[in-house]
Amino acid sequence: MGEPEAQHEASAGAPSGQDRPPRREPPRGKKPGSSRGTLIGIAGAIVIAAIAGVVVVPNIVRDKPPVVGEESTLEVLVPADINAALPTLDPGTSKAAVDDAKNCKAPLAWVTLTQRNGHGGMVRVRSGQYLSPPIKLTPTPQRVAVPYPAPYPVGRGVLTLVGEADQVGFYLRPGGISDVNGTYSVNVRWQVRNPCPS
Repeated sequence: MGEPEAQHEASAGAPSGQDRPPRREPPRGKKPGSSRGTLIGIAGAIVIAAIAGVVVVPNIVRDKPPVVGEESTLEVLVPADINAALPTLDPGTSKAAVDDAKNCKAPLAWVTLTQRNGHGGMVRVRSGQYLSPPIKLTPTPQRVAVPYPAPYPVGRGVLTLVGEADQVGFYLRPGGISDVNGTYSVNVRWQVRNPCPS
């Protein structure tokens, strides 16, 4: 057989695959590119979980008492309640805040304190530069007036419960902060609005 005939036979046999190494098939159940699809599926699941977290978690957290670092709402003391709240204020350092509240410049705020589980003692509330007089805790909740801890238009500040009493019920909204021991600070916010709506 001549050389051209041998080449013809070899090329004729080439399509049968006898002269090429056998092609490797992917393992059973796997198709080429399936790992890319898996990664896309995982990324999609993470995005969906993140969206659900943004929508659902705030509603869950909103129903629980705040902890350090979270913000509670400081409530406005309505003008009609100012005179009744005067005994809870320090007369020497709160005069300007009381005058501002009565003249509709900036309202006063209030918190509720109570003695829990038979424990008691004396506490004070620090609101900015203001420090309340000592408050004797009782099982009956007491509404305590305080000036806002920052200029009223700021809308945010820090309240601090000061004292050695333990298991103090210190109530703000949402929820409440209870069983506070010793000194305790909480971030507060308030809605800035007309102090004396007409």
